[in-house]
Amino acid sequence: MAHNKPTKKQLEALEAQIKSDQEKPVRENERRVRFKINFKDAVKKMANTPPVSNKDLIKWTRKQKKDIE
Repeated sequence: MAHNKPTKKQLEALEAQIKSDQEKPVRENERRVRFKINFKDAVKKMANTPPVSNKDLIKWTRKQKKDIE
């Protein structure tokens, strides 16, 4: 299969689409939670969290899919 390079016009359209999407508010299930904590403390906190098993990750993923539907 041949890979076609996008034209300049297509790139400009894509750039405009990205800029307009960035201005839109995110959906409710995509909201980011921000904590009033500095970066170093956040890294320390993440380092102390226990690892997640694959089984737990699969359960969490399925629950997320159900919540979205």
